[in-house]
Amino acid sequence: MWHELALIVANIAGIELKYVPYKGGKPATLAGLQGETDIAGGGVHEHIDLVRAGELRNICQTSAEDIKLENGAVMPSIATVLPESRKILPVGATYNFMVRRDIPADVMQALADGFKAAASSDGFMAMLKSKHFQSDIKIGEAADREGALMESITVDIFNRFSDQIGAKVKTAEELGLPKPEDFDAWWPPQGYKPPPIKG
Repeated sequence: MWHELALIVANIAGIELKYVPYKGGKPATLAGLQGETDIAGGGVHEHIDLVRAGELRNICQTSAEDIKLENGAVMPSIATVLPESRKILPVGATYNFMVRRDIPADVMQALADGFKAAASSDGFMAMLKSKHFQSDIKIGEAADREGALMESITVDIFNRFSDQIGAKVKTAEELGLPKPEDFDAWWPPQGYKPPPIKG
């Protein structure tokens, strides 16, 4: 995920980066902290305490808005630095709860209602706020659309940088996906049936 986001940022900025693989955001953050790398990629939740302590300086993050910390420090959105990135923001890791489409509609609705209640609970929202996670709960067709858009962006960026992926990359056409700039005209795809979920 973090390599993909770095590719997206580098593509928008028109720069080249040398990527050093680590087994996750925390080891990559530690590498940046120890001076093994010049830039450390990872989640805001992995960097936030180090930024608060003044041990790391945030260059940008990929939410749509700047993040203002309690001590007055600002973690700028990439849109502040590169306004042309705004059309794809927010972009980053998402947490998903998925079920098979052939489960009964009443069971799917009950699960969706339970998911929304849990993800909107006071305790969960307090945890999100403490780590500057964003809450953007989507269910049903809205979730399908968001997932398809992220797939479209991933396929596009992986094809632009296929020499860095280390494996054969399928094209958007092979996967039946549009280019990101054509996504709004493409959605919903032919034959799409939204899940039977309300609210």
